[in-house]
Amino acid sequence: MPGPTERYGRFAKYYDFIYENLVDYAADVRYLEAIFRQFLPRMPRKILDLGSGTGNHDLPLARRGYDVTALDLSRAQLSVARKKAREAGLRIRFVRGDMRAFDLETSFDAAICMFGAFGYLLKSTDIVRCLRSVRRHLGPKGIFAFEFWQRSAVRPSPYQSWFHKVGREFELVRLSVARLDERTKVLEVEFRFFVFRRRRVLDRFDEIHKVRTYTIAEMRALLRQGGFELVRAFGAANGTKKGFGRVRRDTFRVFAVCRPVRG
Repeated sequence: MPGPTERYGRFAKYYDFIYENLVDYAADVRYLEAIFRQFLPRMPRKILDLGSGTGNHDLPLARRGYDVTALDLSRAQLSVARKKAREAGLRIRFVRGDMRAFDLETSFDAAICMFGAFGYLLKSTDIVRCLRSVRRHLGPKGIFAFEFWQRSAVRPSPYQSWFHKVGREFELVRLSVARLDERTKVLEVEFRFFVFRRRRVLDRFDEIHKVRTYTIAEMRALLRQGGFELVRAFGAANGTKKGFGRVRRDTFRVFAVCRPVRG
C-alpha cells in the first residue's frame, strides 16, 4: 500500500466536492459578520484569513465588499482558490505562507482562522509564534476570531467514520480512523480515498492529518503568551454556526474571539 501523501495534496482536488454540503460557508460568513458587529467598533474593511484552504470563506467575504488577504501553505489548495476567484471575477490576495510566522507588510481590522486550520499548529512554540504574528498585523482595535477543537468532546479512539458521495463526473468514498494521543493531545486522523467512475478506480490515496486539541484553560494560557486575551468563547456547531451558545463539555468546535493586549 502506498504511503500517505502530503497533507491537502491530492485531497485538495476533492476538497470542495466533499465539503460543499457538509459546511454552510455562507452561514459561516453571516456568523463572522455578527461577531464583527458585536466585538468591533465598526465593520472591518481589511480581513486576514489564515489557513484559507480553497477560499470557501474568502469568496463570499469578497462578494460582500471586504478586502481579503488569504494565507495558506498548501500550493494545491491555493491553486484551486485562485481559479475560483478568477472565475468569479473577485480580487482576493492569495499568499502562500506559513501561519507560524509571516510578514505581509500591512495591518488588518480582523483576522480569522476557520474550521480545523488552527489545530494544525501542533507545538506550543508554533502556536505562540503564530499568535504574535497575528498580533503584529492587527490594527489597534482589531480582533482575532478562530475555531479550535475541544479535547473533552473527542470521540473514543479509535473512532471510525466514512463519507460517500456520487457526483456527475465521479463517485468518492473516504474512510477515516481518528485516534487521540493522550500524551501530546493531538488527534491523528488517517484518511483513505477511493475515487470511481462506472466501477473503474480513477484515484486512490491516503493522507494523515494531525490536529491539536485543547481545553479552554489551555487556550487561554497560550493566548496570553501570544499577547492576546480571550474575550469570549462560543459553542460552534459542525457545519453551521447559530447564535452564541455557551461552551459545554461535549462541544467539539469552539469559536474564540480574542483581542491583543496592548502595552
